[in-house]
Amino acid sequence: MSNQQPYRQDPNRGYGQQYEPTRQYAPQQSRQNQGYQQQSQSPQPPRQQPENLLAGRFDTKKVIINLVILGVLCAVISFAVLLVIDLIVSAVTGWAAQGPGAAVVYGAIAGIVGVLAGLLYIPVVGTGNENLFGAAILALAIAAGVVYVLLGGLLDGDWNTLLTLGAILCTAGTAYVAPTRIESARVR
Repeated sequence: MSNQQPYRQDPNRGYGQQYEPTRQYAPQQSRQNQGYQQQSQSPQPPRQQPENLLAGRFDTKKVIINLVILGVLCAVISFAVLLVIDLIVSAVTGWAAQGPGAAVVYGAIAGIVGVLAGLLYIPVVGTGNENLFGAAILALAIAAGVVYVLLGGLLDGDWNTLLTLGAILCTAGTAYVAPTRIESARVR
C-alpha cells in the first residue's frame, strides 16, 4: 500500500478562487527566521555603477569590440558587393574592371564611415528618438545617392559611379545596423 493520499478536489476551491494557506500548510517561522527577515528589510546602499561606462549606459569595452567586429564584417561584405558591381559594370560596358584593389579601398572606407556614423546613436539613446535614428540614416543615404547620381556622372554615361553608389549603400547599411551592436553592450 502507498502512504500517499488520493487527490481529492475541494468543491469550495476552483478556478477563480483565491488560495489561502491554512495553518496546516503555512510555513512555520521560527524566531531566528523572523529576526533575519527584519534585518534584511533594512535599506541597502545603491549599487555602484562601473566606472568604464560610455554615456553612463554602455560597457565601453564591449562597445569597442562589437563595433570593431561590425566594421570588419561590413568591410568584407562591402568588398564582395563592390567587387561584384565592378565586374558587372565592366561586363556591361566593356571597360576594364578596376579590380579587387578598388573594392578593398571602397569596402574599408564604407566599414569605417558606417561605424563612425553608427556612433552617433549614442547621444540619441534615452531621448525617445531612437527609432528616428534609422530613418535619418536611410534619408541621408537616399539623399547622398540622389546627389551623387546627379553630380557624379551616371547620367552622362560614367558607369563607374555605380561603384560609389554601392559604397554609399554599404555605409548606410553599416550605420543602420550599428545601434543593435551598441545596445548589446548596455549595462543592465
